[in-house]
Amino acid sequence: MCVYIDKMPGDCLDCAELPSSESPSISKKLPATMMTGGLSDTKPATPEVQHIVNQVKPQFESRVNGTCDIFQAIVYRTQVVAGINYFIKVQVSNTDYVHLRVFQSLPHENQGPSLVSFETGKTRDDPLTYF
Repeated sequence: MCVYIDKMPGDCLDCAELPSSESPSISKKLPATMMTGGLSDTKPATPEVQHIVNQVKPQFESRVNGTCDIFQAIVYRTQVVAGINYFIKVQVSNTDYVHLRVFQSLPHENQGPSLVSFETGKTRDDPLTYF
């Protein structure tokens, strides 16, 4: 299902359409699975996510008062807020993982990612959930 913005029913080719009586002329379609505030599905980490992880590594190391030889993003989820919250599973040793919550502000604010919270003692199999 899509939400229509400035388009008429019939313009959407890849989702269920609203009857014309329920859908005024409205432009872009937004997938219903990516609603503001909800968490996305878990996806494999991308180079962009690894870049975010690299940027917050010094913040993490400062908070745990240690260093990490391994800091590899494995999977992630996103939450759209007034920016994006990234929930990222990161491998920090051969057997240890952490979950990071990183906030990336909107582009016009020109701010880098910020480590909001983290959970230690995770395994590769622990699901990424809101924290």
